[in-house]
Amino acid sequence: MTSTTQTEHSFSEQPARFSNFIRFLAYVGPYKWDIVAATLGGIVKFTLPLLVPQITRYLLDGVFLNAALTTEQKISELLLNVGGMILAFVFIWSPFTYVRHYFASRASYHAVFDLRVEVYYRILRMSASFFDRNMSGAIVSRLIGDIELAQNLVGSALTDTWMDFIALIAIIFFLLQIDPLVTLSALVTFPLYLYFFRKSQQDIRVSSLRVQEEIAAMSGHVQERIAGSRVVHAFTQEKTEENMFLRDSQNLFSTTMWRAYLQSMNITTTGVLTQIAPLIVLLYGGTRVIQGNLTVGELVAVTMYLTPLYTPMQRFAQLNLVFANSMAAVDRVFEIMDEKPEIRDRPGASVLHDVVGAVEFKNVGFAYPQATEAEPGPVLKGMNFIVQPGERVALVGPSGSGKSTVVSLIPRFYDADSGMVLIDGQDVRDITVNSLRRNVGMVLQNPILFSGTILDNIRYGKPDASMSEVIDACKAANAYDFITKLPKKFDSEVGEGGNFLSGGQKQRITIARAFLKNPKILILDEATSALDSVSERLVQQALERLMQGRTTFIIAHRLSTIENADRIFVLENGHIVESGTHNELLEHTGVYHKLYS
Repeated sequence: MTSTTQTEHSFSEQPARFSNFIRFLAYVGPYKWDIVAATLGGIVKFTLPLLVPQITRYLLDGVFLNAALTTEQKISELLLNVGGMILAFVFIWSPFTYVRHYFASRASYHAVFDLRVEVYYRILRMSASFFDRNMSGAIVSRLIGDIELAQNLVGSALTDTWMDFIALIAIIFFLLQIDPLVTLSALVTFPLYLYFFRKSQQDIRVSSLRVQEEIAAMSGHVQERIAGSRVVHAFTQEKTEENMFLRDSQNLFSTTMWRAYLQSMNITTTGVLTQIAPLIVLLYGGTRVIQGNLTVGELVAVTMYLTPLYTPMQRFAQLNLVFANSMAAVDRVFEIMDEKPEIRDRPGASVLHDVVGAVEFKNVGFAYPQATEAEPGPVLKGMNFIVQPGERVALVGPSGSGKSTVVSLIPRFYDADSGMVLIDGQDVRDITVNSLRRNVGMVLQNPILFSGTILDNIRYGKPDASMSEVIDACKAANAYDFITKLPKKFDSEVGEGGNFLSGGQKQRITIARAFLKNPKILILDEATSALDSVSERLVQQALERLMQGRTTFIIAHRLSTIENADRIFVLENGHIVESGTHNELLEHTGVYHKLYS
C-alpha cells in the first residue's frame, strides 16, 4: 500500500474512531462524578509537589546562601518554616493520592462492567449466521481481552490528560515567574516532540489493531483444538497442530515486534528530546548566573522543574500508545455492537398463544449467507409441505439434501429467502422470536450441556420448575435411575460440555430438559446416532414418550428409527422427491427404496 493510500485510509478512519470514542464515553457518563473526583485528586497529587522547587529555591537563596542570617536564624528558619511546610505537604498529599486512584479505578471498572454486559447481551442475541462467520474463541477475545484494554481509556485519557495539562500550566507559570528566557530555553524541544508524537500515532494504532486481530484468531484456533483434543490424539496430529500454532505464534510475534519497534522509537525520541532540554537549560541558565541575571537557587529550581515539565510529555507519549491500543480494542468491540441480528422481531409481531402445532412450508427457498464449495447455491428450492398437529414426520435423504436446513427454519435460526414458514397458519416472521422458540424443543445428535449441576442443566429451559416436575421429566427421559445413583444425585457436576457423563446419560439429560420445557413442536436431529445399543434403547424409549402429542420432525440416517413415522419426506437437492409411509415408499423403487436397501 502506498503512503498516499495509507494517508487517505487514515483520514477516512478518523471520524469513525472519534465516533467510537464518543460512544465509549457514554458508558463512562453515569460515573462522571467519579472521574471529576479522580481528576481533582490527581491535580492536587501532581501539582502539590511543584512547590518543592520553590522551597529549595528559598532554602538556597534565603537561608543557606544568605550571609545576612546568623547560624541560629538559619536553623530556626529550616526547622520551623521548611519543616512545617513539609509536614503540611505530606498530610495534604496523601488523601488526594488515595482519592485519585480509588475513584479512577471505580469509574473504569463500572464502565467496563456495563460495556461487557451489553456486549454479551448483544452476542447472545446474534443470529446463527454470526456464529457461522466467527470462531467462538475470537468472540471471547473481544468480550474479555478487548474490553479489558478499553478500560485503560478511563484512567489514561479521561483523568491523566487533564492532570498533566494542568500540571504543565502550573510548571510553566512557576518557570515564567523565575525567568522567562530560561523558560523558553526549556521549551525549545517541545515543537519537535509534538511533531514526532503526531507522526507515530497512526502507525502505532494500526499495528495495535493487527496484534489484537491476530490474538483473536489464534484464540479461536486454540479453543477449537482444545475442544477437539480427542480427535487430535486419535489421528496423532499433535505435531501438525504444534507446527500450526508455531506458525500463528510467529506471525503474532512479528506483528508484536513491529509494534514494539514503533513504541520504542516513540519513547526513545521523546526521551532524547526530554534529556536535551536540561543540558540547554544548564548551559544557558549557568551563563545567566555568571552574568548575575539569575541566582543559584533560581537555577536549581528551574532544573528541578524540568523533570515534572517533561514527565507529562513522556506520559503523553505513553498515552499515545495506550490510546492506540485501547481505541483499536474499542473499534473491535463496537463492530459487534453495530452488527444487527438478522433474526429479530418485526414491528407489531404477535405472541404465539395456544399452539396447536401445525407446520407448513409454502414455496420456501433458502441459501446460506456464506456460500461455500460444499453449499454453492440454494439449499432449499420451492419446498412445499403441510404437517398436521401431533404428526410425526421423518426427513431422510443424502448429506446436503437440506434436512437440517428445514428444521433450522422452523425456530427461525435462519429466515427463508423466499416463501413462508407457517405455524398454525401464522408466518413465523410475524411471531415474536421468544414466543416461537418457547414452543419448539430440540434434541440434537451431540447433546449440549453447560458446566454446572445436572439440576441446572435440566432446568435450563424452565428455571422456575419445581423439584417434582424435574423428577417427573427425568423419569420420563429414563434418566432418574442413573441420576439417583450418583454421589450428589441432582447436584452432581456434569463437567465442561458434560464430560463427566456418558453419551447416553447426556442425551437423556437433554431429553429431560425437553420434557420440562413441554414444547408443542419437537425436532429430533440424529438423536440416537452416536449411542451404543443399550443407551440407544433407553433413549429411544424416552423419545417415544416425548413425541406423544407433539408435532415431531425426525432426522435420522438409521432408517430403523423412522419406520414408525406417520409420514416420511425424502429430500434430494433441496426438493421433496418422495413422501409417504415407510411401507408406501418401499413399494416404489425410488430414492427411499435405494436408501433402505
